[in-house]
Amino acid sequence: MALSDLRARNAKRKASRLLAATLAGIVCVSISATPASAHWNGTGQLIARIGLYPYNYNDTWQKPMNKALANWNATSSPADIYKNRNSGSTITVKSYRNTWYGHYTRCGDSCLYIKLNSRTINRDASNFSNYVTGVFVHELGHALNLAHNSTTSIMNHSRNRDTMTKPQSHDVSDVNAYY
Repeated sequence: MALSDLRARNAKRKASRLLAATLAGIVCVSISATPASAHWNGTGQLIARIGLYPYNYNDTWQKPMNKALANWNATSSPADIYKNRNSGSTITVKSYRNTWYGHYTRCGDSCLYIKLNSRTINRDASNFSNYVTGVFVHELGHALNLAHNSTTSIMNHSRNRDTMTKPQSHDVSDVNAYY
């Protein structure tokens, strides 16, 4: 066999290996891509371990807010939400003119602001404690990169805020898939 034929055969083998490796990479990317059912907004925190500056409200607010942290921490997700005096992330409860119940804002890779609207919550809650817990769990969902959706989810804008107080299986799956 001539030297030029050997070079041509080796070049074909290299090209075949490169093509096989490329196709394998594409298959891996396709398999690990975002699930079709995932609902992420990408505006949350970089990691699921979130420190919040300790908030201090009367027991009417404090207990359901603490329950919201416990509800996320009790899931099988990597969510670890805790109070830390060195955190720049804050939770504020006050009466806002806006119509929302809660509002999440990202202020950096590991910084967030959550506002709970006492005006709308007091006005609309039948079960105040559950309402506060559910709204806060929802806003923490945004911090964990979850977007609104229309499934059985704490992130469903039309959920029953008087009864749904915990992340649902869909929420936990989305957090697990994201992190």
